[in-house]
Amino acid sequence: MGLLNAEFKMLTGKPITFNFPPEAPLTDVFRGRHILDMDKCVGCGLCEKICPNLAITMVEVERKGKKAFYPQIDYSKCCFCGLCVDICPREALKFSNFPFLVVFNRDNLVYSPEKLSEPPKLEHPTPPKIKGIRNWALSWSLWVNNYFTGCCFIEAIPWVSSGFDMERFGMLAKGSPRHSDVLLIGGYVTVKTLRRIIRIYEQMPRPKFVVTLGCCPLNGGTYWDSYNTIKNLEKYIPVDIMVAGCPPRPEPIGLAVVLAMHAIQSGYMGKEEEVNKENGLLNLPPYEEEVKDPEEYSIPFGPQHPASGNFDVYFKLEGENIKSARPNPGYLHRGFEKLMEYRTWWQNIMIVQRVCVLDGASYELGYIEAVEKLADVDIPKRAKYLRMIQAELSRIQSHLINLGLLGASVGFDTVTRIAWGDREKTLLLLEKLTGGRIYHVYNIPGGVRRDVPSNFKDDVKETVKYMLKRLEFYDDLCYDNPLFKARTKDVGKISKDTAIDLDVTGPNARASGINLDLRRTMPYEAYDELDFNVITLDDGDAYARMLCRRKEIEESLYMVENLVEKIPEGKLVEKTSRKGFMLSPFSPIPKGEAIHCVESARGELCFHLVSNGENKPYRVKIRGPTFDNILVAMPKILEGHKLADIPVIYWSMDNCPADHDR
Repeated sequence: MGLLNAEFKMLTGKPITFNFPPEAPLTDVFRGRHILDMDKCVGCGLCEKICPNLAITMVEVERKGKKAFYPQIDYSKCCFCGLCVDICPREALKFSNFPFLVVFNRDNLVYSPEKLSEPPKLEHPTPPKIKGIRNWALSWSLWVNNYFTGCCFIEAIPWVSSGFDMERFGMLAKGSPRHSDVLLIGGYVTVKTLRRIIRIYEQMPRPKFVVTLGCCPLNGGTYWDSYNTIKNLEKYIPVDIMVAGCPPRPEPIGLAVVLAMHAIQSGYMGKEEEVNKENGLLNLPPYEEEVKDPEEYSIPFGPQHPASGNFDVYFKLEGENIKSARPNPGYLHRGFEKLMEYRTWWQNIMIVQRVCVLDGASYELGYIEAVEKLADVDIPKRAKYLRMIQAELSRIQSHLINLGLLGASVGFDTVTRIAWGDREKTLLLLEKLTGGRIYHVYNIPGGVRRDVPSNFKDDVKETVKYMLKRLEFYDDLCYDNPLFKARTKDVGKISKDTAIDLDVTGPNARASGINLDLRRTMPYEAYDELDFNVITLDDGDAYARMLCRRKEIEESLYMVENLVEKIPEGKLVEKTSRKGFMLSPFSPIPKGEAIHCVESARGELCFHLVSNGENKPYRVKIRGPTFDNILVAMPKILEGHKLADIPVIYWSMDNCPADHDR
């Protein structure tokens, strides 16, 4: 009956689908394109100095008969962290909430001071005169092969959800490049990834189009100084449309779709096919067959696979049975810990969330609290409560991502679309609180950057009420569904002893009966003042891991509702340490070292920082949850299972490739 109830609700209920042209919720505090007040700007250059991506350049401009220096911003580099806005002494540089930066030529992403001073305006393109029936048909039936190389995939997946619904444009996501018209490249590109991008591009039939998301494919983005970064994808394959942002919101991705459709209707059939393999250096290495037994064979799973993420595992099989699994990570290696040693304590607030885009708030929080231990600063109680709200909202949206991924892995696409559509409501709360949907850059040493809006409590109550009802709907549709249970129960079991031996943490451990949650065992912020349940189950299989996350979503909803009722009065940030020195964007931190751990959505997350008294870290070490969960435990768990169980076990472990690759 539960499944019938779910089907009835889907047939009679209104889907969460935003109208287009973009009418999705867009708050006033979203960090979008800058606006420059040239009358207020004094040309101090602090914005150029603080920018971690070298996106701002001070240029000389003659204005009112006088020459002066003003900021120029290259949006092919900008990460919208807001450090430049915070540090501006005259408030000459501010954010608008305008997110639409879509171009056919990257030079158009460089905004002069004069252009920055003009308020942004979205001008919807006028539909062109259609060249012919072939162009019209192609424009309404674009099949997309997505290679989500990095962070930007997180804002492309809403187009699969009920929130944005790409299929209303005739667009379909395809797993095979040989059946695709569009290659969507979402984020950071390494040499290892580039080889596969080139292979996919070469296999696509003409006409074919390439769309890139974010700054990374244009010039390396946030990782411009990493040795492993491809800084200009256009050097290797043609790129037709570029969507700037870090990551870009879903709405500009939709605008890019409309622009692509109009271009094709006008007769555009893609750029000339030119591939640069650097004289063979970028040829994909041949797959080495390791199996000698004629009854065995091996296959790779990933990295460009609908169910793998940017991650790769080699399997040795005997028939349908898995004999061994060997991870092949590194597609997202950026060298985070080394990059952080070249950035100031403040600039690292921007980069640290990108270690795991799926739950960036936990990484921001873990890093900031380690810095605060070094600085010996008291955090205002109000800031602690706001941080916990941010962390729990991030946990909810992360678990909803995982539910959608596992739904797709078992062939249950309905769950994917609905869960990711509901996730939009949590992202809207995060945006209202922090100014960002994905990368919040909300915490600074000593507190938080901004207070809650006046109506935030009401918004939280409304969302909690909605999501609690949706969880009951998920039970009918998914968790109590006999088909879902058949695909996940007794699959990928991890015993309690095995979980301890392999250092498994987070929901993966708690689903095996291990009562370990750092919010309770090593409380940080004000978790010791909060009454909540640590969810534990005993079965240790894929179903138990998914059910544990479902129950954690419910628990986090109650926690957020409780927190907004109890937010204490007081200031948001403490700018003076106990030792008497001021905390500022360029201030040094006293010599010493500190370790701080938090309970992320995937488990135990620790930061070890060493300071030599300068304004940047001397050493950084991150202990992420997925290294042991995925690279150590998962291969052992997969042994003995069937080939069809691979995606189920993989996503029930909730991988974040960026975390273990770092």
